[in-house]
Amino acid sequence: MRYPLEILAMLTPEGFDKRFHKFCKESKTYFEAYEKTEKEFEKYFAKRNYSSYDSFRISHNNRVKKYKK
Repeated sequence: MRYPLEILAMLTPEGFDKRFHKFCKESKTYFEAYEKTEKEFEKYFAKRNYSSYDSFRISHNNRVKKYKK
């Protein structure tokens, strides 16, 4: 089975973040965007990428701070 490149990119933290930001544009809340991203990830890889929204949020914020330096 061949996966689209944007789906394969979700296997990296940066790729997951990029997909999350795509869904942010069409969602009312960050939580809703996160859930859409996780559902898409789960559809292709049969598991969730993060254990919870809080886990994702902490990891995401750490990556954002790291890139701003």
